[in-house]
Amino acid sequence: MKQDAMDPVDATVVRIKDKGEVKELDYDGAMTHHMNSLWWGTAVGYRAMQAAAKALSKDGLWSRDDLYVVGAHPGPGVRDAIDYVTDTVGRDRYKVMLDDNCGMKCNSAMKFEWWVSDGKRTASVRLREDFVPRAFYELSDRLGTDAQTEEDSILFEISKVNLSTRIWASPLEKNFIVDVVDVPLAPGELPKEMQRKDYWDDLKVRQSA
Repeated sequence: MKQDAMDPVDATVVRIKDKGEVKELDYDGAMTHHMNSLWWGTAVGYRAMQAAAKALSKDGLWSRDDLYVVGAHPGPGVRDAIDYVTDTVGRDRYKVMLDDNCGMKCNSAMKFEWWVSDGKRTASVRLREDFVPRAFYELSDRLGTDAQTEEDSILFEISKVNLSTRIWASPLEKNFIVDVVDVPLAPGELPKEMQRKDYWDDLKVRQSA
């Protein structure tokens, strides 16, 4: 099979070119970077890149060479899973934008949204809005505050395991909304959506509900 005719996604595998060589990466490889409790971040970051792989491989297998990724989620599991696939972090081609109230941790002041540009096009990848239950955000917001209970840490770990299981149980098309535009992003550039003054406003609805 020719390289460009390869399926970019096959179950837990994602394929991507790097300087002309096809890399076949398995989810197990992403998980080996995390010995603690980053299952959910790793899972959603990896699956988001699988969605991007399918979107950017319509005219041939996508390539790492000119990739640039922008995200709205601060999690280290997300970052490392994305880097495992795209090799963008160490090349200064990975940018995270956060709401002022986010504080670099998993909470309601973040978004499961990414933009992946290959130098020709840009794929926006968004986790379905209702995928993460409100209870998860409420729980994550309590952690590290006076409102945290003795059970919260355990409940949070259980919630992450459940979300990780669900993200693999359903097809990518059911989990993510993906749009592609024929406009690339230059490294350091923000997508137009993020440049809107009201980009973070919908978080207020989430936090006040």
